[in-house]
Amino acid sequence: MNPSIYPDSYYAATANPFPLCPPLDDTLDCDVCIVGGGYSGLSAALHLAERGYDVILLEAQRIGWGASGRNGGQLAGGQRQDQDELEQRFGLLHARQLWDLGEAAKALVKQLIDRHAIDCDLKPGILYADHKPTLPEQSHRYVDKLRRTYGYEAAEAVDQTQIRQMLGSKTYYGGWLDHDA
Repeated sequence: MNPSIYPDSYYAATANPFPLCPPLDDTLDCDVCIVGGGYSGLSAALHLAERGYDVILLEAQRIGWGASGRNGGQLAGGQRQDQDELEQRFGLLHARQLWDLGEAAKALVKQLIDRHAIDCDLKPGILYADHKPTLPEQSHRYVDKLRRTYGYEAAEAVDQTQIRQMLGSKTYYGGWLDHDA
């Protein structure tokens, strides 16, 4: 990809090139017109087209030019808040629904990668590293909770020796590994 077309980012440096589309200078008819070529716009366009709708997607810059091309690209489970916080705010039932929604989103991304043979750098697993000596106990309790309450067996507690071997750094005290992220 030509990095000069995009702001400096991992996406710009590693994305596969795709053809340029000329600016729209005509009147077109369609069933659905989507404005914005980020994750939401692309996903909506794809799913509508798969259901037989005639879709036009408009993007002012380039596909992935905005926030969608500047994120870190992790495929993590859950929400922005952890399950403990969600349970406190919304109760166990709604926290569980949010967990299931996150798991369905991860599964959908993996299905789309397989179905469309998307050449991407997907590597399973996210390591949550604890930078304070008081945090591993909390992380390990959280792993136990994910396994017990949510049936999430892909979570693994990591002790100080393991994390230092994984990262080659003495900065961290433990943490947890999500094998399915």
